[in-house]
Amino acid sequence: MTDIKEIKLVDVKNNSNIINNLNSIYKLWGYEEVSPSFINTVETIKGRGVIDENQVVGIVSNSSLCLRPEMTTSIVKLSSTRLINKKRPIRLFTNGTVFDKKQNYKNSFNLQEKLQSGIELIGYDTKCPEIEVINILFDAIDNINLKDGCNLCLLVSTTKIMDLILNKYNNNFEQIKKSLVNFDQDNLSKIEIDEDDKYILKDLLFTRGEPIAILKKLKTIYGTSKTLDDLNFLFETLSKISNKYGVKLQLDPTFQPHLNLYEGIVFQLIADDGKDKSVIAKGGRYDELVRFFSPNEKILNGIGFTISIDNLRNLIREEKTDKKKILLIFKDSYLLEKAMNEQKEQHKRGNIAVLHLNPCDDLAKANQIMKENNCSEISWVK
Repeated sequence: MTDIKEIKLVDVKNNSNIINNLNSIYKLWGYEEVSPSFINTVETIKGRGVIDENQVVGIVSNSSLCLRPEMTTSIVKLSSTRLINKKRPIRLFTNGTVFDKKQNYKNSFNLQEKLQSGIELIGYDTKCPEIEVINILFDAIDNINLKDGCNLCLLVSTTKIMDLILNKYNNNFEQIKKSLVNFDQDNLSKIEIDEDDKYILKDLLFTRGEPIAILKKLKTIYGTSKTLDDLNFLFETLSKISNKYGVKLQLDPTFQPHLNLYEGIVFQLIADDGKDKSVIAKGGRYDELVRFFSPNEKILNGIGFTISIDNLRNLIREEKTDKKKILLIFKDSYLLEKAMNEQKEQHKRGNIAVLHLNPCDDLAKANQIMKENNCSEISWVK
């Protein structure tokens, strides 16, 4: 089963406007556009363990190929091949469709196309490349005309916090991790560990909020560590940026991404209007993915984000245009050339001009044609 949705003309227009706006911001920050292939080898996806093979959309004629489930892997691979000699850091952006497959009941599958836009920053020699990437995300969304009351929140975590939490549980590592990520209190209760540890783990399920406060709490439980100190530095910087853009920051120690792509900082930008929550963007750090494709890189780090154009589109204001949309009509065939020249003149002035190619000398019919073409006025060519 394929989830095929015919996109309305107005949505196509909005998609184009959103992508153009985002691209303009990416370019201002020094990012260059790339266009990764729609087709990946299954081995590439499996090799890094980015996504389960059962979740990728295979090519019927060639079982070793699949449609891309995300774009980061292709771009990181690109940086290790065609861009291997490009000076680091590499700043890239891309727009395009990814393909998602989820299993339904009775072994059927639901296939979805998703339009995304995003950036990748690879090989940046700095302590916290996250600062640039998240700053760009805020700047890009700020350039979109969102509806009032979207209430943006950046939910942040890191896989290193999960490692810190699970460090002492060698025998129950995966079971505890799964319970924390899935918010499964019942399963936590059944795990055979010390009751005091259970209490701490259950409390962590509800531990989320202002980052510096959450880090202080984690330090009281796990003591001082480089992981927590680095996060403290990062959030002190990010809080100043988020305040500027009116985005709330929230640290959730048990939040982990769906894809096995990230190692380090992970984040989601969420819009909440009080009724519904919508994930606008996702991102994180993928140093291990860079190491997988480019083991000889001097600086083994990479970080980026993808914006869901489909989700973002539903949050933008309906923009009113002041541009005229003129219907050009002529009464006699010999006026066609003059009408075509008039259309070019209107275009030079920045006006939208639609030329009706058949002669018309009836006002009522002309008004009907004007409505059918969503024009605001008629210009008779004489």
